[in-house]
Amino acid sequence: MIQKRIIVITGATSGLGHALTRQHLERGDTVIATGRSEEKLQALRQELHHYEHLHTRQFNVTDKEAACQLAAWVQVRFGRCDLLYNNAGVATFAALSDMKLEELNETLETNINGVIYTTRAFLPMMMQQHGGHIVNIASLAGHVATSKAAVYAASKAAVIRFSEGLRHELSMHGIHVTCAMPGPIDTPFLDRADRTGSYRSKVNSYLLTPEQTASLILQAVDRKRPEVAMPMRLHYLSRLYALLPYRVKLLVAPLLNRK
Repeated sequence: MIQKRIIVITGATSGLGHALTRQHLERGDTVIATGRSEEKLQALRQELHHYEHLHTRQFNVTDKEAACQLAAWVQVRFGRCDLLYNNAGVATFAALSDMKLEELNETLETNINGVIYTTRAFLPMMMQQHGGHIVNIASLAGHVATSKAAVYAASKAAVIRFSEGLRHELSMHGIHVTCAMPGPIDTPFLDRADRTGSYRSKVNSYLLTPEQTASLILQAVDRKRPEVAMPMRLHYLSRLYALLPYRVKLLVAPLLNRK
């Protein structure tokens, strides 16, 4: 049996964050589920009310002061943080020229700064306890950028590289870093990101379920793997694409640009 842990999950009210919350609660872990919407947090509490180890906190990852306050509250209330999931993320699938400045800023602030702010806030606690595990949710888009996802892909590429550097920095402190790189997941995230409403059907053969994705991530965490990518077929294709000559990439580009 895995020892009960103190888990903090950002973006926990829907999709992958919701699945991670449920699966950790089923293991008997104490979960601090965070999200921007108090209404959605209340719905989460009502749905999972039979789990006595669920705690919720309203939190916007783009607020650096709020990140420090959350970490301080966790330390006072529970004394430690064993596992931090930087899961909160947003996207707008649109060409850069069509993106509103607000959409651009939200993507970069949430997907890059939010991960860094939250990690930095929890690091002193983990370093003091000489252990912990940080899981950054990136995307296969961080390896292969496509049309209408240039900004999103850039943000996730940053998370992948941030995770790599952080792994080197924290190895001497007994803190593990896992970077999860899922492909498209069948969640409301796609509905918010895709203006056309057609992307889901175009990638249907690659769609992951939140439960399936969360299970694979938990397996990687249990094994302290530095990276986990899914689905494997799409992962291998993305690796292969990166090795192709530029002219060949031009030929296969229409297969990738499905947004």
